Amino acid sequence: MSVVDRISLVLEALSTGPMTLAKVTARTGLPRSSAHRLLEQLANAGWLARSPEQTYEFGVKAYELGQAALNQNRLLHHARPLMHAFAHRSGFTVQLGVVDRGDTVYLAKVNGRTSGSTPTAVGQRVPAHSTALGKVIMAYSAVSSQHRPDRDRIASGTTPSARSRFEDELAQVRDRGAAFDRAEAFPGIACVGVSIGPPDHMYGNLAGLSVCAPISVLDHHKMIGPLRVLAGDIWQHCVASDLSTH
Repeated sequence: MSVVDRISLVLEALSTGPMTLAKVTARTGLPRSSAHRLLEQLANAGWLARSPEQTYEFGVKAYELGQAALNQNRLLHHARPLMHAFAHRSGFTVQLGVVDRGDTVYLAKVNGRTSGSTPTAVGQRVPAHSTALGKVIMAYSAVSSQHRPDRDRIASGTTPSARSRFEDELAQVRDRGAAFDRAEAFPGIACVGVSIGPPDHMYGNLAGLSVCAPISVLDHHKMIGPLRVLAGDIWQHCVASDLSTH
């Protein structure tokens, strides 16, 4: 295992909260001496902070880098104002995310007054096959080969019949241009997901949007049109204009 791989293991373990050396060792499977050396080196460099109780958590440099990543993301820069307007107009919570290593990762979220409190959070990972946002991105993975590994990762851990059902569902997503999550990711919460970019564009389908609300108040089919309009506005404001110069 490379140094980068070991550091990644440690940082991913700490993403759930502060940990002692013993917990980091248990979570990562690294030898105690290796884990301790990495933790101390990362703390001395400012990536981690060490408490008097000898727990480790993200340090100032991690916050700085995370904020820099958000500030440099042109998709987020252009999408946030449009997402706020949509949430205010519709009353539903709207989320923007990507698929990474078989998980949906939420990059932005704006709460709506009708949706109330919803269980997702920025930076959270949820299995992609259970989220509307993840399904719509993976539905076009045959077109966008960049996401094929995510789809294959999910398929490899399921039975042939389950894989067949999942592929049938993705075919339905392509037919309607949207994906549904009916309380699959979180009890009582429903979502509708659409792709931000056109799936046949070389930069399309890299991110998606989803609207979520209690399953009792969300009309899945009625929400497809407004959400696709929002996705189109984000594409026009951001990706299409920026990429036309490359």
